[in-house]
Amino acid sequence: MKAKIIMLSALGVASFGLTQAANASWDSGACPQPHTGPAPCVERNINGTWEHFNGDGSHADEWHGPIEFVGTSTLGCSIATAECTLSLTGNVKKFQDGSGNWHIGIQVVDGDVTGSGLCPGINLSGFPWYAGPTTMHTGFSSSTGIPYPGPYVGNMGNINLTALGGLITVNNSHVHDVTFDNNGSGASYFDFDSPLYTGGNSDNDSGCDVDGRLFVNTYDDINIY
Repeated sequence: MKAKIIMLSALGVASFGLTQAANASWDSGACPQPHTGPAPCVERNINGTWEHFNGDGSHADEWHGPIEFVGTSTLGCSIATAECTLSLTGNVKKFQDGSGNWHIGIQVVDGDVTGSGLCPGINLSGFPWYAGPTTMHTGFSSSTGIPYPGPYVGNMGNINLTALGGLITVNNSHVHDVTFDNNGSGASYFDFDSPLYTGGNSDNDSGCDVDGRLFVNTYDDINIY
């Protein structure tokens, strides 16, 4: 049976990528409703003020942030138990593929685990991590993303994790079915519940898994339409 490593998480979608990404502009006001596209519209609320990068195709392929998500996640491996604080940082963008189909891009560029006990010995690397469609198990990059329109569910890689001085080592892994939810009038969140898979398309179970729900923290809310 796997021991559980419980992480009190800050899944930061903040600073996701290039330095200029955090400086990408937002337009004033919320996304117009009903949203008719054809492109995604992403909106944020900061202290009651709504801004968006809109759905008419402008702002395409520009990383926007910083965005932080905070919550509790559980990492299960074979030989360790720890309660930790996890922080990840990144950005979000919308872009079109070669066929003109829209996608939501997510790029994670840094992560840190803190806390007592075994927490200082847990290290994350392999950045940048990228989202891709649920059919993707290798080749995650800045040109991959979650298909639009939703539901906003995708895989994410390539994730490296070490703990206990290397007794736990997972390299070039990915997770399945990472889900973003606008959550109605509540704060939006990411859900994940997946083994860490290695071997690309072979989908080998590494012996570690992770699950949790992380709510937006940098802003009061962020939504995708």
